Amino acid sequence: MNLGEYSESLFATICIERGYIISKPFSHETRYDLIVDVNNALHRVQVKSTDHLRKNDNQSHVGVDYTKEEVDWFAIYMKTFDCWYVLPTEVIENISQFSVKKSKKSKYDIFKNNFGFLRYGL
Repeated sequence: MNLGEYSESLFATICIERGYIISKPFSHETRYDLIVDVNNALHRVQVKSTDHLRKNDNQSHVGVDYTKEEVDWFAIYMKTFDCWYVLPTEVIENISQFSVKKSKKSKYDIFKNNFGFLRYGL
């Protein structure tokens, strides 16, 4: 299993453990990977992942070139850091790459391992 498939499965499992209902589109034409149903509210989630760490600055990044018309939420698995960033598209809609550095504070830290995102909002 490649990292992308593993990350989707892991994210789905974590959501199911928290009581969310998960659906996966049959079509590969969608820009989202999963639909998360929370109290009959449907959320389109794009799951991204990386195990790459740039040696020169201890930074990991993934492409996030999507719009809020295509995706509602991102679930980004940073395998090297063993953590997730679960954040709404609006937070990163004007960037093409999501980046964090190892052992350095980030403005995205409030979204780190934030699996209550759908039920409780921002």
